[in-house]
Amino acid sequence: MLRRSAGDKHPPSGSNRGRRPNMDMKHTPSQPLIQRPPPPQHCPYCGARLVPHFYFCLACATPYKSPDSVLPPLTVRPLSEGMLIATKAPHVWPLFWTYLAVVLAVGIGGYLAFGRARWDITIIVQTVVLFAATSVWAAIHWRSLLVQLRRLGFLHPAAWVGLLSLAPLLAINYGYHSFISELLPPERVVSSEDIRESGLSPEALVFFFCVSPAILEEVAFRGLVQHWLQVAIRPIRALVLASALFTALHFSVISAPYLFAVGMTLGWVKWKTGSLYPSILMHFVHNLVVLEYFH
Repeated sequence: MLRRSAGDKHPPSGSNRGRRPNMDMKHTPSQPLIQRPPPPQHCPYCGARLVPHFYFCLACATPYKSPDSVLPPLTVRPLSEGMLIATKAPHVWPLFWTYLAVVLAVGIGGYLAFGRARWDITIIVQTVVLFAATSVWAAIHWRSLLVQLRRLGFLHPAAWVGLLSLAPLLAINYGYHSFISELLPPERVVSSEDIRESGLSPEALVFFFCVSPAILEEVAFRGLVQHWLQVAIRPIRALVLASALFTALHFSVISAPYLFAVGMTLGWVKWKTGSLYPSILMHFVHNLVVLEYFH
């Protein structure tokens, strides 16, 4: 029997003692991968043949797999702005159609009844009917207006920025309409001088052309329409749409660009201040300057 001497540093042949494992050898798992069992072909309860598109047996209605395994994945489709307005701000279009019907009905009826000679009567009737319509809408949706009437809004810098912006807006108005009036025939142009010679007193002119539009239009378009739209869509988009509707109801293709700019300015002030009072004051001052100083 051979014995290993103390100076022998090598193990005897055939022995694995002291041998370092080969790090280059890859370890392969000894256990096979777990495989899912195939779905059953027959119902485990009644033995009827199963249809893969159903999670239950068609013969006995016994479920044999999860309902989610046969349902397509759900995909959430983003709603369009029209659908958002229809669901979150459903009163926008009824209010607009109400105002449109009043303006068209009174305007056409007044022209057929009195012609252009007594258009002041048409203005009076139109103001009365719009006041009634606005009062009804404000009474129904008073909660939407209450939050905008509780704050004055004049402490916000946007209120004073809006008031100061009236100066360049009125300058643009004067230059733009002066240029347009030179291109149109004289009988197509209605100036503030013609309005003052209509037979209404100065106080009545201020009321019908300055006070009434400032209150009624701001309550309807900034207080209700724009307020509802801001709940449904982004504020900028709401501001643009409310200003477009405000412009459309004035029925003036020539003044449409300027009216849209005025509507955007009033809407921006209402949006930033959260109050109706600054936009009402701006609307009143704008119309008063046009009535008193533009010829």
